[in-house]
Amino acid sequence: MKKMKNTFMKYQNTIYYSLIFLLLFSTIAYAATSTEKTASFNFNEKIEASTLKLASGGLPDAESDQTTDSKTDQENSSSSQQPTTPDKSQQKSEEQPQEPQNTELDSQNKPLANPETTAQDTKPAPNDKVPAGGNTTPASGKPKPNSRPDIEIVDIADQQNRYFTTSITNNETVTDPLYSVTVNHLDETLIAQEMKVTVNGKKLSDYKGVLSLTEGTNDIQFQMIYKQTDNKLLRVSQSYRVTLNSQDIVIITELKDQTVIEDTISFTATATQGEQDAKLNVFMNNKELKPLTGSAYKATLVEGENTFKLTAQVNGKKAEQNYTVIYEKEKISIKLNTDLKDQQVNSADFSFYAKATANEADVPLSVTVNDQEVESADGMNYVVQLINGTNVVKLLGNYQDEKIERQYKISYNDPNVNEKPQVDPDAPKLVTDLKSGSKVKGDIKTINVWPVTASGERIRGKNVLVQVNGENVPFTWDDSAKTSYKLTLQTGQNTVTIKVWDDEERTVTEKFTITSVAPAEDGIIGQVTISLEASVLGVPYLIKPTKMDIHQGEKGSYILDQFMRDHGYDYGKTGNFDSSFYLRDVSKPGMLNHVAIPDDLWEIVEKVSTTSNRDAYSPDSLSEFDFANGSGWMFSVNNDYPNYGFSDAYFLDGDVVRVRYTLHYGKDIGGHEASGNGTNDNWNKEW
Repeated sequence: MKKMKNTFMKYQNTIYYSLIFLLLFSTIAYAATSTEKTASFNFNEKIEASTLKLASGGLPDAESDQTTDSKTDQENSSSSQQPTTPDKSQQKSEEQPQEPQNTELDSQNKPLANPETTAQDTKPAPNDKVPAGGNTTPASGKPKPNSRPDIEIVDIADQQNRYFTTSITNNETVTDPLYSVTVNHLDETLIAQEMKVTVNGKKLSDYKGVLSLTEGTNDIQFQMIYKQTDNKLLRVSQSYRVTLNSQDIVIITELKDQTVIEDTISFTATATQGEQDAKLNVFMNNKELKPLTGSAYKATLVEGENTFKLTAQVNGKKAEQNYTVIYEKEKISIKLNTDLKDQQVNSADFSFYAKATANEADVPLSVTVNDQEVESADGMNYVVQLINGTNVVKLLGNYQDEKIERQYKISYNDPNVNEKPQVDPDAPKLVTDLKSGSKVKGDIKTINVWPVTASGERIRGKNVLVQVNGENVPFTWDDSAKTSYKLTLQTGQNTVTIKVWDDEERTVTEKFTITSVAPAEDGIIGQVTISLEASVLGVPYLIKPTKMDIHQGEKGSYILDQFMRDHGYDYGKTGNFDSSFYLRDVSKPGMLNHVAIPDDLWEIVEKVSTTSNRDAYSPDSLSEFDFANGSGWMFSVNNDYPNYGFSDAYFLDGDVVRVRYTLHYGKDIGGHEASGNGTNDNWNKEW
């Protein structure tokens, strides 16, 4: 007993505190189980939201989710039935739905905006708030509600892209931190309302067609909001990843390990380190392969394996890429004997012969003209009746497991068909620099069209159809001043059709004939005269007019590069020779030792410029943003300033190209039209 008492005395404090803890725990548990449960939030409770504004007032942030009460819905409905009168800029946006596509993208003749001036981010409207007691968080396990059912959301990553494309090559590696991007809208029924661009999660408020990349991986997203024909909105987003490597030499080419059945292969290849071009050497089967022009190569393969090695070296750094191309001759025993070819004829009665054989045995041919099957009396000679326009002849033969298929286009213009519409005083008017009956050396010609309504309003590219020999031609560039096209011609006579229609479906159609002359054996189609000028600085010519050879299919960027190097000039650019080429600056020691800007010109420049400094330049170079924020390089072709860049220019024999410096967006040299705002803003004098 004494022993038990001693034990109790020893642990009495422990037992005491344990009892107190058990009593406290029981009290809390009882209170929790007896308290009435709190009512759950009603996640469907409606809240106020700001009225969605279309192109005239800005769009809501694409990531916001709001629900609208019945009162707001009624106000929106009333507003949509009785719209307020938009201001002039809003009307222009409605009339020119494709303007966002051409916001100073990919055009040499659009000096970039001053990077020091940026637009402010859109702030939320005062009405964008949540009343007390409201809750926009969706219930657990339920999908996030779409607060605006009239906004359809599309992610191109999982769907077929039928809305817009960009010039970005996904997962590509580039060396220049200034990355030019063009946007092409695919659906003419959708009116672009807003374009949102983010780079590495940061929204760009001052996007001008050029992205500024950071070293390493860059995640880029383009998001477009369109208005559909039913006035509902469609949000489309597309994401890309582009890696900037400005430290190492980067070789870019479409060559790859592959097996081909053609005995020739064409490709392009360039090497750069940062913004500096590196000399590239290309070897095929251990023999050096010279470029046709610029970065374009063409190689004749041997049967079996062909090895390609691309090497570049600059500033002690080296880069090398190796590829294997296997050429396997197509094992087709079917032989086709025919006199068919793509051609233009003058008679509707057309005859031809076609016969296929394999291993000395006849192979039955299926022959169709305009998808209608035709028969031959002797199995080889055919007589058909052509329709006015382009006729398609298809030949199809099968022998065991082999198949041969050929297609030919025969153009016929019926002289008895008068396709000119009846003269309508309210019909649109078509103006173009294309001349019927003209001759072109080579197979490419660029043209401009300036269509307007009967009242003089600009008709955009979505209401213009251009065809060459019956094939549709997409526009190269479309802005508020003009629409440009690149025509690809066949040797001989070509028929170009231009059709324009207004919003009331009144149309005008004109046809032109143009003859393409094949180039000489050396590929030269003529000469272009080029000059480099800075007359606004009192320097008439940095390089006097010089004749340069033009090769078949050669882009203007390659000719400009040769022209500059021939005269000892270095230059900086954005983009590359084949896409988005923009001449940023030129340099040569002592090139600006005698600058003398006319006083009357500088007085105007100072008044209209955001920033200006008459002494802000180097005597050894001339770049955009020197002297003033609107300065830069532009070019004209036969005194017309195109709305596209050098990489989209194809010069013709006899063209005169002037590469000119401007102090304020071309207004001082008569070139402001290229900015897409018309010619009326040019100053009344050209310096």
